[in-house]
Amino acid sequence: MKRIAQITDIHLMEEWSARHGADTDSNLKLVLQDVGARGIRNVIFTGDIGHADAYQRFFALLKDFHFTVIPGNHDTFADIKPYYFPEYLKTKAEMFHATEEEYFKYIFLDSSSDSISEIQLQWLENELVTTKHVLLFIHHPVLQVLTAVDFKYPLLNRNAVKDVLVRSGREITVFCGHYHTDDFTKEENITQYVTPAASVQMEKNPLEIVIHSRYYGYRIIELEGRAVGTHVVLNHGKGFDVVD
Repeated sequence: MKRIAQITDIHLMEEWSARHGADTDSNLKLVLQDVGARGIRNVIFTGDIGHADAYQRFFALLKDFHFTVIPGNHDTFADIKPYYFPEYLKTKAEMFHATEEEYFKYIFLDSSSDSISEIQLQWLENELVTTKHVLLFIHHPVLQVLTAVDFKYPLLNRNAVKDVLVRSGREITVFCGHYHTDDFTKEENITQYVTPAASVQMEKNPLEIVIHSRYYGYRIIELEGRAVGTHVVLNHGKGFDVVD
């Protein structure tokens, strides 16, 4: 079995996080300690690293893991580039790429502009020509979630992205963040998991954005054969517990 830790929305060194009660530096260190203690070496971070001054700290904490990073709407490619230099970034101005294993194809999209560019959409359509189960990592959710954040700050062209995914006919599992909550949604051939933030959470409230720091966490993704399993791991202040 292969296990991956998906971490998202740490907002490291942002005054916004601290104002709402999160010690993001401590949160990230404790999350990575828990990931390592569970024997997980693969980490995928799905955006919103934090303040530009935090990037060096962020990548230093990840150095002992095999990690992949995509940006969120709080991130810029220019800020990330001095600290993160995978081979694919040498030829691109946006942080999107794909990798493959025996049963799975991993697709990573860059939604830092709050949308998916036309270049990425065309590339995505080509990459979805595969017989493998597609694992799509993106900061913004593609499918709608009934929460105020979705109404105020959605992926602006999510219908176009969804249309490309549905037309492919492929089995697609989306892992994302951005909404600072835990959510599961399934439509047609798309299964979507929204992962709680490693900083503060936002209540799943359709009327207003309510922020709290009662807990923080990450997601474990388990791949065995062609099957995908997943669990959320939360810390309410007394250690990390797996939530089924």
